[in-house]
Amino acid sequence: MNDTAAGFIARLRQRKLVQWALAYIAAAFALLQGVDIVAQRFGWPDQIEKLLILALAVGFLVALVLAWYHGERGAQKVSGTEIVILALLLAIGGGLLWGYERMAPGPSGVVMSRSPDIAKRNPGSSAREVAAQATSIPAKSVAVLPFVNMSGDAKNDYFSDGITEEILDALAQVPHLKVAARTSAFAFKGKAEDLRKVGEVLDVATVLEGSVQKSGDEVRITAQLIDTRSGYHLWSEKYDRKLTSIFAVEDEISKAIADKLQVQLSGGNGQSLVAQKAIDPRAHDFYLRGLTLLAARSVGEAVDAFRQAVTIDSNFAQGWAALAEAQALLPAYESIATQVAYANSLQSAQHALALNPDTALAYVAQAIVYGNQMRWTDADGALRHALALAPGDAEALNQYGQFLE
Repeated sequence: MNDTAAGFIARLRQRKLVQWALAYIAAAFALLQGVDIVAQRFGWPDQIEKLLILALAVGFLVALVLAWYHGERGAQKVSGTEIVILALLLAIGGGLLWGYERMAPGPSGVVMSRSPDIAKRNPGSSAREVAAQATSIPAKSVAVLPFVNMSGDAKNDYFSDGITEEILDALAQVPHLKVAARTSAFAFKGKAEDLRKVGEVLDVATVLEGSVQKSGDEVRITAQLIDTRSGYHLWSEKYDRKLTSIFAVEDEISKAIADKLQVQLSGGNGQSLVAQKAIDPRAHDFYLRGLTLLAARSVGEAVDAFRQAVTIDSNFAQGWAALAEAQALLPAYESIATQVAYANSLQSAQHALALNPDTALAYVAQAIVYGNQMRWTDADGALRHALALAPGDAEALNQYGQFLE
C-alpha cells in the first residue's frame, strides 16, 4: 500500500466516515419503518414514502460531506464505538417495531397477518377498479393455510400439516366450492403474509387458518375463517378432543366452512365429509407422517410410514390407498424393481377398495400404475372413477391432467 492510500485511510478513520455512514443508514431504516406504520394507519399515499426515500438518499451524501468537513476542522466529539452502538439500537428497534405491527397474535398464540382495506392498499384505484378487484375472486372460494404447530416441538409439524391436508381434502369434495390446491396453500407455511396478498395470489375470497396442539391423547384445534377482502373474521371455533374423535372434528370444521360460505353439501347436510370409521390413533399418526413425507417426495420413508399405519390397523382403507399411491411412485424416486413396486401398489389398492369401494385415492394409485404400464384405457377408467367419487380431489385432478398431456 503506497503512502497516498495509507494517508487517505488514516483520514477516513480520523473523520469516522464509516461509523457515521452506518449510523445514518440505521436511523434512516428505523425512520422508514415508523413512517410505514403511520402511513398504513392513516392511509397515506405511496408517494410520501417514495419522496422520503429520495430525501434520505440525498441526506446521506450531505451527511458524509458534513462529517468530512467537521473532521477536517477538528477531532470528532463522539467515539466510533458509541456511533456503532447507536446504529445497532436504531436498527433493532426499528425492525422490532415494524415486525410487531405486521403480526398480531390470534387465538392460542396463532400469528395472523393484518389485511388492510383494498382502497388503502391501492390509493390510486378508482371505486370501480376496487369493486372489480373484489368481485373478480369467486365468493365461494377458500384456501386452507397450514395450521400452526403449537405443541412446542418442531417434530410434530407432520401432525398439524396432516390435519390441514385432511380438512383441505374434505372441503375439496364440497360442490360449488373452489379450494386452493395443497401445493399453493402450503407455499405460505411459516410466512406471516398479508391475507389480502394471499387472497390475490391464490385467487380466493376466504382463508382458513388455525393451530393444532397435541399432548398425549388430547388435541386442541383452533380454526378461523377470514375474509381476505375485508380482513374480518367470519367464523372461529376451538375444539378440545381425544385423538379418537379427530375425524369428527375435521368434519365439523369442514361443514362449518361450507355453511358460512353457503355452499351445498353433497347428499345433504347429514352426510359426513370425513370418514367417521374408528381408526386406531397410532395408525392415524403414522398416516399423517406419511402424508408429509410423500408431499416432500421422501417416497421411501412415506411407504414405511403408511405400511406402519396399516400394520397397526389393517382396516384403515385410506391408509392402504395412500400406501398404494406411494408404492406406485416409488420407482421414480428409489432404486427398486419396477414390476415389484407396481405389483405391491395394485395389491394395496385392491385391499383399500375391498375395505371401502369409495376410496378415490386407491383408483388414483391404480391409474398411476396403469399409465406407467401403457394400459391407457385402464388408466383413464380408473381416473374417471376416482373423479366420480371425489370431483374436487386435487391429486385425482393432478394425475388426470398429467395423463391427458
